[in-house]
Amino acid sequence: LNHPHSLVRHKREWTVPPAFIREEEDNSYKNPIAKIHSDLEETGIVVTYTISGQGVTEPPYGLFVINGKTGDLNITGRVDREKNPVLLIRGHALDKNGAKLEEPIDLPIKIIDINDNFPVFSHEVFVGSIEELSQAGTIVMRINATDADEPNNLNSQIAFRIISQNPTSAFSIKKDTGEVQVATINLDREAHSSYFLMVEAKDRGGNSDGNAAICSLEIKILDVNDNFPVVESRTLEGSIEENKANVEIMRIKVFDKDEEFSDNWLAKFAFASGNEGGYFHIETDAKTNEGILTLVKELNYEEMQSLNLGIVVTNKAEFHESIRKSYKAQAIPIKINVINVREGPKFPGGTKIIKTSETMRKNQIIGQYQAIDEDTGKAAERITYIKGRDLANWITIDPNTAEIKLAKDLDYESVHVVNGSYTITVMGVTKDYPKKTVTGTVLLQVEDANDNCPVIVDPVRTVCSDTKSIDVTAADLDSYPNSAPFSFTLIEQEGTTNEWMIGSRNDTSIQLIPQNLKTGKTEVPILIQDHQGFSCTQKQSLQLSVCTCSRDSSVPVCAAERQSAGLGPGAIALIILALLLLLLIPLLLLLCPCRSKAKGFAAIPDGSEAMLRNWNSEGAAPEEKALGKSGAAAGAAAAAAAAGAAGAGMSATEGSSHASHVREHCNTVTRTSERWEEQRPLFSDASYGAMAAGGAEGVTAGEGKTVMAGGGVTMAAGGAMNEEFLRDYFSDVSI
Repeated sequence: LNHPHSLVRHKREWTVPPAFIREEEDNSYKNPIAKIHSDLEETGIVVTYTISGQGVTEPPYGLFVINGKTGDLNITGRVDREKNPVLLIRGHALDKNGAKLEEPIDLPIKIIDINDNFPVFSHEVFVGSIEELSQAGTIVMRINATDADEPNNLNSQIAFRIISQNPTSAFSIKKDTGEVQVATINLDREAHSSYFLMVEAKDRGGNSDGNAAICSLEIKILDVNDNFPVVESRTLEGSIEENKANVEIMRIKVFDKDEEFSDNWLAKFAFASGNEGGYFHIETDAKTNEGILTLVKELNYEEMQSLNLGIVVTNKAEFHESIRKSYKAQAIPIKINVINVREGPKFPGGTKIIKTSETMRKNQIIGQYQAIDEDTGKAAERITYIKGRDLANWITIDPNTAEIKLAKDLDYESVHVVNGSYTITVMGVTKDYPKKTVTGTVLLQVEDANDNCPVIVDPVRTVCSDTKSIDVTAADLDSYPNSAPFSFTLIEQEGTTNEWMIGSRNDTSIQLIPQNLKTGKTEVPILIQDHQGFSCTQKQSLQLSVCTCSRDSSVPVCAAERQSAGLGPGAIALIILALLLLLLIPLLLLLCPCRSKAKGFAAIPDGSEAMLRNWNSEGAAPEEKALGKSGAAAGAAAAAAAAGAAGAGMSATEGSSHASHVREHCNTVTRTSERWEEQRPLFSDASYGAMAAGGAEGVTAGEGKTVMAGGGVTMAAGGAMNEEFLRDYFSDVSI
């Protein structure tokens, strides 16, 4: 010890060892429960004792006190072991000035446990599950409980036991671990779907003096597929009309004891026989567990009047091993009766193919395409045939017999022929009511005839005089074998012998090599034959214009072509003259005096205004009156005057063209009838005569409608004034 009065290290000690304190009891009767002493007191040093730690300067406060002079340690209250299983106190030895005489000493005080706590379950209700038919000893669940008393002490040792279980005793529990196990192997969900247990947990190892707690267990029995599906009826029969598809025929009811709406309960249907043609489909209604039998392809009563199906029923889930070996598939018979219905006609199935050739000619019958009655299998009656698609308009069809006749000659090379085939459609319309229409397709397979010859593709060309070779290509509209490969032969003629040679060649082209090419026009006759040896009757030749080409251009331009590329002097002169004429026309119009004398509107000769109809008046047209004998005589005189004018050299047309001159010199025009009715057709018809100048005394209407008389003005025989006169008159009005 570091102290001025100490020369050597002295020992300190507990004179009274710490006592064991029982929790939740008044231990003051044991005071002092301990005593601390320092051997420095033997040397005459005054020692003062103090304490710190739990129960003094740390919670729980005020539990311990110490006599500073004697070192006696006393307890003043109760202790809870679950809060403070051990209390650690530290003792101090101080001098009179409070200085430390020695190092502190630890004083541990152990609290003795009592059974003051009950077991506590982690859940009030435990829920578990187990499959039905599980083996005995299968663990269902494990329940756990805790005790706050001292661990590894009898007070905290818990034992489990089942107090009760309902509806039957099917489970057991391990005392020490709380594992719940299957006690029997006859768990059947269909009999009992769940079990309810009461379990007790008691401390002190389950002794009678232990504290106990109780919890509930709910164990659900899980379904397994241990029941076969059962069809409600073992014999099934249904019916369906022919020519219908996607129609529900029947529903097949199935019962299953397994859990509803689970895969163990849901039926699975399959065809065992009878559906080789794929006419039917069957599926399960997941809500009712019924099999829905549906017809997916049309049935034909004339081909089958009934069908016999066989179906087997299983579950969506596999059968449980307990029944798997005992399952035997048994097909359930179903008879489907087909109901006959009245059917319309139809064309035989598929596309009708008719072989034709380009050699066939117009009006030739190439085939027949009749619809058949599905009920009798014979040709349909009371039906009219009409043509449908016929892009090239090649055929006609007899409306009664359905005979197909050519309306035009066939052409293999037509754009409407694809791969040698031409497609048409034929429609049949019944005469019954309601009308029914059926459509069929006819494919004309057109055989190509060798009706086209090979010709040169580009027979007229311009080439340079230094050309080394010329490619010649031929084409034939026919197809193989009536077209390429072609054979080319040069036809020798006078003056061209040995001037050309054939170089390389292929199926459709050759290369001509000139031997002595001169400028000017030249012709190379060539015999071109197709694969069958057929050639054109018209001679095939290559027309060449050979010209000298400039060095900087590979495009040949002959002298004649260069001359035609520009305009000659004569053409230029004509263009200039035309432009001058265009400029002269507006000048002539400006200087023309034809309109200068027309100062204003010139009146119609006296009295003649009354001959115009007043069109803005309402009411019926005025009544026309027949003329008397005097009017007829005046008309004859007028006609004679007109004839006299014509004999003097003035025609009726000339008189019409001078209508304005006549108007200026007219003296009077007297109306001899009540009113003159304007009639446009009379004005435009020259057959009614013309107005002429010269002392006409009167005009009579050919039909006695209207008569006028005046000095020097004569009316047409039809009762109308000369149209030229009126046109000129109204032209002045517009001016």
